[in-house]
Amino acid sequence: MAFSIGLRVYQVTVHKENDRTPLLLTGDGSATDAHKFLSDFVGENVNANDHEDLQRSWFFEKKSESSVNNIYGYLRYGTYGFESDLIDRKTKKSNYKRKVGDLEEIPLYFHFWTPAKQDFALAAFQSFQARSCVQVVIGAACATYAKKHKGYKLFFRKLMPGDVKSSALYSAPVKQLTLVKKQIPQNKEDRYLFDFKPEEVEFEISFKAKRRRTLGSLASLLDRSSSNAAQALRFDGIQFDQAKAEVTVGNKRRTVGVLGYSNDAGVIELSESVQYGTDGHPSFASIKYETEQILKDFHSTLSKPKK
Repeated sequence: MAFSIGLRVYQVTVHKENDRTPLLLTGDGSATDAHKFLSDFVGENVNANDHEDLQRSWFFEKKSESSVNNIYGYLRYGTYGFESDLIDRKTKKSNYKRKVGDLEEIPLYFHFWTPAKQDFALAAFQSFQARSCVQVVIGAACATYAKKHKGYKLFFRKLMPGDVKSSALYSAPVKQLTLVKKQIPQNKEDRYLFDFKPEEVEFEISFKAKRRRTLGSLASLLDRSSSNAAQALRFDGIQFDQAKAEVTVGNKRRTVGVLGYSNDAGVIELSESVQYGTDGHPSFASIKYETEQILKDFHSTLSKPKK
């Protein structure tokens, strides 16, 4: 169920060691000045960071228009360590032979936002066809922070649907629910696969609301499934691995991973919301706009007084 253009959103907090209470974020250059730390962290990582054990490399490209509360730009992420032939898909002629030391680099949008007078910041990281370096970057940020600020910890918590279910996104009506299984059950092969091999396909079943109808809000769907997630992923005797929901927010459709593998749960699909450049990647302006709308929605929900 890999999303073509996915967005992961994290709540970023600062704590004293051995205390999970988030501290109010300040702008005084101290350990609680998350904006200064994140800005410095980006600036300190504009050159490639190679992880030879993973054969991965990443660095930041910060956009100059980033403001006092926002830092955004591209995470330049790539892989290396193997040869391959790059061929013209129509003529089948080889255009280039990739060498072991060549780095296949892709631009992934990132956004840090530290709203005023809050005890949390928000971070958003784009993925591209399941490729993402978010865990490596978060690990580097937390390790760097720990060295700079003894006695304090920086914490990134991935926002899951249940964390922001009163937001506009998760209160939106569900138009379609899709269950996904990575491998087809052998006893269903003749009924569904024709002459396809089970290991070559993903198996999906979709429930689509009729015109002008919905399957209920995403929040209500989550409430119904949270008590028994395993049962929610079972249909027609098949245990599915994941579930994703297509919702309507205003006049836009968005797809969200709601159940299953933690890597996909909470990931917001932007493939049909963004505009693309000639390079096949989202234009910077369009993915920035879509990300800002989601961050504002989540911030509004998270900053409401706790009941």
